[in-house]
Amino acid sequence: MRAASSRQQSAATIEAGDARDSTVLSEPLLNAVEAARLLHVPRSTLYELVRSRHLPHVKVGRGLRFTRTDLGAWVEENTFR
Repeated sequence: MRAASSRQQSAATIEAGDARDSTVLSEPLLNAVEAARLLHVPRSTLYELVRSRHLPHVKVGRGLRFTRTDLGAWVEENTFR
């Protein structure tokens, strides 16, 4: 009984992960120039934020990619009112 239950939980986890992955992958990735333009910062500032691990990013080979969703969430988290 317990093995079947853990298999069902594993299947549910995989399905939830697949749904999240398809949502993330349906959004086009921005390169560093596009992300810097969107954030209105110099490209060097963008690279510094990535280097210091403050800005969410994806490494694709040697290049960096960003999603608008992640950048928007980062702006919201770092907005002081």
